[in-house]
Amino acid sequence: MILGIGVDLVDVRRMEAIIFRWQQRFLKRIFTDKEIHYCNNKKNPAQRFATRYAAKEAFIKAMYPKGVEGVSMRDIEIGEKESRPFLNLYGNVKQFSEEMGVKKIHLMLSHDGDYGIANVILEA
Repeated sequence: MILGIGVDLVDVRRMEAIIFRWQQRFLKRIFTDKEIHYCNNKKNPAQRFATRYAAKEAFIKAMYPKGVEGVSMRDIEIGEKESRPFLNLYGNVKQFSEEMGVKKIHLMLSHDGDYGIANVILEA
């Protein structure tokens, strides 16, 4: 049974401008150390950051369709295993997903030029 679906699109140039302006202050507030390390070691880091940000937003839309306050973006981590993205959850987000009965999270990421997109499906 599908519990939630979320999608988000992020402009890479906008993400690049935010990173340029706020630098580590922004990155440390939104991304985990693993995500920062992964993105910074790729050819176009802003594209990777934008896509991961889209994934976090898509997950929040799927998990909290009526909106929510106080969710830490760092409690949602996008990792890679065998060249496939996956979500790690921590803290209150993990606890709430367990209470909701989330058994599987499907994550799709894509980027092309100026845009990064993510789609999340939560399954019971």
